[in-house]
Amino acid sequence: MSAEQLKEYLSTAIALAKEVGPAFKDGFWRTGRFAADSEFAAGDKTGNGADCVTEVDRHIERTIFRRLREIYPDHRFVGEETVAEGADGDYLVTDDPTWVVDPVDGTNNFVHHFPYTGVSIGLTIGKEPVVGVVYLPVLDELYTAARGQGAFMNGRRLPLIEPPVLTTPASLAECSVLCEHGSDRSEPVVRSRLASFARLLLDTQHGGGCIQNLRVTGGACPDITLVAKGVAEMYWELGPHAWDFAAAVTILVEAGGAVFDGAGWWGTDLPEPERILKPLNIWNRKILAIRFIPDLPG
Repeated sequence: MSAEQLKEYLSTAIALAKEVGPAFKDGFWRTGRFAADSEFAAGDKTGNGADCVTEVDRHIERTIFRRLREIYPDHRFVGEETVAEGADGDYLVTDDPTWVVDPVDGTNNFVHHFPYTGVSIGLTIGKEPVVGVVYLPVLDELYTAARGQGAFMNGRRLPLIEPPVLTTPASLAECSVLCEHGSDRSEPVVRSRLASFARLLLDTQHGGGCIQNLRVTGGACPDITLVAKGVAEMYWELGPHAWDFAAAVTILVEAGGAVFDGAGWWGTDLPEPERILKPLNIWNRKILAIRFIPDLPG
């Protein structure tokens, strides 16, 4: 894939994010067609009230995919609401160019007027993220990146503060960590997550990481863009879907960070000859994103 082609894809994604921005803000503030007495209609996707969908989600996703199909009829498309509604064939993972879209990342934030919510448009080729646009309309922050071409927020190169001005943490005790608790409210899952939080927060004398702070902002893409910006050291979560972070992954990597999918060999007895580096698997539903990693040989 040529650099020029990636630039074209990125320009398309930026234009679409800006195109749906006014509808996003109308929904957020309940103005225009999404005024309080109109068709906003927040609904419950999982039955426990913790994961919701609005007409804004559906409207924005339909708009983005309609435009993308007009421009790139041979591409594939995966969207959160398309999959949630069970559209056949839309979640087929191939090596073909595939647009992965979350029309409203952080829907609970959106419903509760918390501004860390936005539109996420990512493109994968060969199952790997190569283009990412995350637009947070309420904050007026537009994050953009294409493979090999750097990452930017509103035209400013990321991270906003470059290493080594940013400190390189020597341990978890020097880190600000972002994470999410997810929408699964079953007792085993909640207890497991709370135990993980406790291990991060406990002091080192009691076996914990003693991190400086643990932040839950309510959206994977806003979380990862905060790491890319340089205001947090790490984002970690189990359970998010590819549309929750596909776009932000490209932004973070192009900002000098690194992303892992939890499928490595650490803690296993895998023989050394079989320990082969593999590309990030965004469909694995596990993610660890870190702010800064030195260049490694090869």
